[in-house]
Amino acid sequence: MSDKPQEALIVLGGTGNLGQQALPILADAGYHLVVFTRRQVSGAPFDHPRITVAKGSLDAPEFIDSLVTTALQHAVKLRGALFLNGGFGMDNGIGADGFTEELQKQLEMNVYPTTKVLSRILPHWAANGGGRIILTSATVVEKRFAKGGAYATSKMAVDSLARQIRREYEPAVVDVHVLRPKFIGEKPGQDTPNDLAQEMLEELQRRI
Repeated sequence: MSDKPQEALIVLGGTGNLGQQALPILADAGYHLVVFTRRQVSGAPFDHPRITVAKGSLDAPEFIDSLVTTALQHAVKLRGALFLNGGFGMDNGIGADGFTEELQKQLEMNVYPTTKVLSRILPHWAANGGGRIILTSATVVEKRFAKGGAYATSKMAVDSLARQIRREYEPAVVDVHVLRPKFIGEKPGQDTPNDLAQEMLEELQRRI
């Protein structure tokens, strides 16, 4: 009988503040995590026995395929993909100089990594029993956010991406959940990393 964990997760954004605090919670729940990084990382939480760090470039489809392969080396199935990308920036409005450049920057942080990975993972799930996606949007998509339009637009694109996934895949094949934190932190009124990690766990463990 295999001693592998039953399920693995691929994680983008795992080296950020939210990711680093959420990773041990998810690993302690029994998942094996394959954490993407562009740069070398070490120490806690990356030395957890159920966390594997994968360094590479998402511009290489074969590297994304290797994330899936690595996940399946450590677990029986790939349960989910978590996109905790949290790029943020300010601007002077759509009519100001530099807005397009800032929007491109925000899309490169908050949207393009997700679509690159999904282009390889969704076909895998369509052929191998399905999986669950967790995307990170923000409450700015629902209200006025002065001088942060590029950031807000990139998060609106995350919401649109979730809707499109639901249109293209049945929930039993690919299910998607969107996190919408206000501000991530420990102060009153903020969304704590622990609370967000618990929300992720509930979604990952929910059976359709």
